[in-house]
Amino acid sequence: MHPPAVPLYVWWIVAIVSVLAFMAVYVPMMPNRRLQIRVSIAPVAMAAVAVLSGLAKGIELEVLLPLYSAAVLSLVLGVLGHGRELREKTQDIVAHGNRPDNKLSSGVLSQLAISIGVLLLAAIWFASATL
Repeated sequence: MHPPAVPLYVWWIVAIVSVLAFMAVYVPMMPNRRLQIRVSIAPVAMAAVAVLSGLAKGIELEVLLPLYSAAVLSLVLGVLGHGRELREKTQDIVAHGNRPDNKLSSGVLSQLAISIGVLLLAAIWFASATL
């Protein structure tokens, strides 16, 4: 089964929606303005790494955008439903520093791993339509 050929403008829309979803989920979880700004920069940093990597390796946007969108969306889907836990963990880190007993639950880690794996495989499948 071959993946459908998705036009480039659709991947741009998906990437933008992914970033907006990331902002909507992660920024409200941050306990202070400094962390909100740092979290807001994450998708930009991810995009910069993707573009630089793509330029260095000669990878086209039709391949990069699905992978970028999958990376950002997997971080969103990986924490959905765990906002309270993440907010509490972040507040604890701000108050007491990074401690070994302040780990994410196995539920969050499992959900993150599954969402990263599934969305990465889907992105590779979609990106293979251009190869």
